[in-house]
Amino acid sequence: MRKINNINPLLNNLGEDVMSFLNEIQQKYPKAISLASGRPNEDYFDLKNFPEYFNLYIDYESSSKKKSRKEVLNSLGQYNQTKGIINKLISKYLSKDEKISVNPDDILLTVGTQEGLVITVMTLCDKENDVIIVEDPAYVGITHFSIIAGYQIEPVCVNQDGISLKMLEEKIIQCKNHNKVVKIVYVIPDFQNPTGNNMTLENRHRLLDLANKYNFFIVEDNAYGEFVYKGKRKLTLKALDINKRVIYLHSFSKTIYPSLRLGAMIADQVIQHEENWIALSDLMAKTKGYITVNTSSISQAILGGVLIKNGFSLKAMNKEKVLSMKRKRNLMLSSLEKFLNIKSSPWAKAISWNIPDGGFFITISLPFKVDKNEVAFCAENYQVIFTPMSFFYFNKGGSNEIRLAFSNIPDRKMEHAIKNLTMYFKHKIINN
Repeated sequence: MRKINNINPLLNNLGEDVMSFLNEIQQKYPKAISLASGRPNEDYFDLKNFPEYFNLYIDYESSSKKKSRKEVLNSLGQYNQTKGIINKLISKYLSKDEKISVNPDDILLTVGTQEGLVITVMTLCDKENDVIIVEDPAYVGITHFSIIAGYQIEPVCVNQDGISLKMLEEKIIQCKNHNKVVKIVYVIPDFQNPTGNNMTLENRHRLLDLANKYNFFIVEDNAYGEFVYKGKRKLTLKALDINKRVIYLHSFSKTIYPSLRLGAMIADQVIQHEENWIALSDLMAKTKGYITVNTSSISQAILGGVLIKNGFSLKAMNKEKVLSMKRKRNLMLSSLEKFLNIKSSPWAKAISWNIPDGGFFITISLPFKVDKNEVAFCAENYQVIFTPMSFFYFNKGGSNEIRLAFSNIPDRKMEHAIKNLTMYFKHKIINN
C-alpha cells in the first residue's frame, strides 16, 4: 500500500470525532442502551406506505402537467433540476405549518440539512476575511465542516434563552476591530442541540435587529421545532424575517425518517455579485451543482406524496409521534427524579438537570468530569451510553455535563437505563 503524507492538515484540528466514536462504542458494547444519539422514534417511520406516497406523487404530476405516468416515471429516474422538483409542494407546506411565505424558486431541496450548511458556507464565506459565529455548544456538523474546509469560526455561548445576544454583539465588534466581517450567525432557536434550550420570542426579534444592524445572515437550523411538549410553538426566525436576513434550513429527518435524506433550504435574498444583482438561491444552486448535482428525485417524490396525502401539512400525521416523544421525555424525567431523589440518595445532591419544553435532549450537570473514557467505562460496567457535552464545545467547556437523548429509547427500557446510569453516577461520586 502506498504511503500518503499530504492529507488535509486541518483534519487534525477537529478534536473528538463524535459521530465515529459513538458508533464505535455502540458496536463494541451492543448490549448497552444508548442515550447518546438523537435518532427519531423508529415506530413511526411508516416505510411500508412509501409505494403509496410514490404513486400519489406520480398521479399528481401526471394530472397537473398533462403527462403520462410513464413520462413522469422516466423523469424520476433521470438527472433533474438542481433546486428540486417538489418546490411548489414544499412552499405550500411551509406556508401551512411554518407560517413562512416563500417563492418556490427560492427553495432548494438538499441532501439533509448538512448539505444545506455546506452550500451556505461555501457560497457566502470568504476564508480570509469572513467569520462564522456559532452557538457554543453547537451541533458539530457546521463546526467540523468549517474547520476542515478552512473557514474562520468564533463561538458565542448559549444560555437558557438562546444565544447570548450581548456576547454576540461584543464578538461582532471585536471581529470588526480586527478587520474581519461576521458573515453568518448559525443558530438552532427551537430546542437547541445539544442543550435543549429554546430561544425566547423577544430574543428572536432582537437577533433579527442585530442582523439588520450589522449586516449578517442568520442561518436558522430547524430540526426539532415541531416537537413541542409545553406551551405553544414559537414562530421561527424566518417567519418573523421582514428584512430577509434569515437563511432557513428545515429537516425532514425527524418528522418523517432520516434515510429519506431530505431537507429544504430557503434562500430568498437578492445580493450583489460582480456588479449584478442576483437571487441568492441561484448562487446556492450553482454551488450545489458541484457538490451533489441534484437531490434524489425518488426521495423527493415520496416526500411529495406524503404532503399531497396530508393536505400539505404534517401536523396531523405527526401528532401521535409528538405525544410519544413527550411521553418519553416525561419517563426520563420521572426516572431521574426517582433514582436521584436527594432524600433517598443524598449522594446525588450536586446533580441537576434541565426540563426542556420540546426537542430530543436533556442536559445533566455532574460534580465530576466526564470524557470518552468515562463513556466506555459506563458502557462496559453499567450498560448505558451517554454523550459528554464537551464533544459539542468549540474550545473547552461542558466537562461536567452530559447530554441524554430520549427520542429512540423503548418506553420499557427507559427506567432501567436511567437506573443503571445513576448507579454509575453513585460509583463516581462515592469513589472520588
